[in-house]
Amino acid sequence: MSLQDLNIRRHILPALRKVDVDQELTGGETVAQALDALMLRLTAVRRLREHHVWEAVRVIADMPDLAAGEWPSRRFRELMAADALVDAVIHLTSATEPKLCLRTLSHEFGLWTCALRYQPPGAGRITFKARHADLAAAILGAFLRSCRGHQLAAAAGRGQLPT
Repeated sequence: MSLQDLNIRRHILPALRKVDVDQELTGGETVAQALDALMLRLTAVRRLREHHVWEAVRVIADMPDLAAGEWPSRRFRELMAADALVDAVIHLTSATEPKLCLRTLSHEFGLWTCALRYQPPGAGRITFKARHADLAAAILGAFLRSCRGHQLAAAAGRGQLPT
């Protein structure tokens, strides 16, 4: 038995904190639950796989005001077809609203640390960090944290992330 055999959404999600969000995905779960489950799955894997990235795309595509225009782009699909997961995940971070920039990327003691920065109009900025043994997973983890922060701000009625 492996981690892929476990249904994390059924066993772990009830223990996670719940956020009331009206939007539901096709499987009956909310966007908040899907993001929490995906972030939890990322912490349990040794290496990011293509299906993790496509799951993130599926969840983020259902979030209002985050996926703009033709999303995911043709460039993203080309990177995924070429199995360039790091480049594809970096492309995701720059292709959504609000715009994120890669602040720091470091490797210490076998762990990658990624920090993405969001700077809204006016003063202030927010940094989202994630650590993982796999580079692409660390970047995707920080990106999912920023999406979760954006989703929480939208649910609170702010429309943008707090500063």
